[in-house]
Amino acid sequence: MKITLDHNCIINLMNQTDIGVRMSAILTNKKNECFVVNIGASEMLEKGVRPDHYEKFEELLELSGIANLPRLNPMMILDVTFLDRCVLVDDGMIKLSADIDNVLFGKAQKIDIVLEGLDSSAGRKWLNRLCDVHSMWCHIYYKNDVFLTTDGNFVRETKMSKIIALGAGRICHPNML
Repeated sequence: MKITLDHNCIINLMNQTDIGVRMSAILTNKKNECFVVNIGASEMLEKGVRPDHYEKFEELLELSGIANLPRLNPMMILDVTFLDRCVLVDDGMIKLSADIDNVLFGKAQKIDIVLEGLDSSAGRKWLNRLCDVHSMWCHIYYKNDVFLTTDGNFVRETKMSKIIALGAGRICHPNML
């Protein structure tokens, strides 16, 4: 089974929470092939990770015991993704991303990132949303089977069926796998 790990799962692994312990069991099950989404590095602004400091993300993966896992590259987003760890896009990829964004955050107040700036509170919120969208985008685009997350936004009753209809397959909490 091909499993996409969201960034929160990695943090739980690193901190060896109860969820992290469950994640360890999932990772060691030989039936599972787990993947890290490279957009997760972009969620680490507060730890000094910028598009020129990917090595900080590698340090997190090393501390979490998963530096050996294969990676899924997100769409290229200037000033957010890492140029050698992203893919150039076409119209279909952009549409899928927009569809995911609409399901997850369609009713949320839009954030003008140019006005707010990445380092502001609103900018961090914008970036978190963007990373959620592109984590799911990677999962669907690379045709993985299970999206593993502790983020309740993905499994909300009003959203999960719509995300699955876009091609997500199964979305679940680590304790449900």
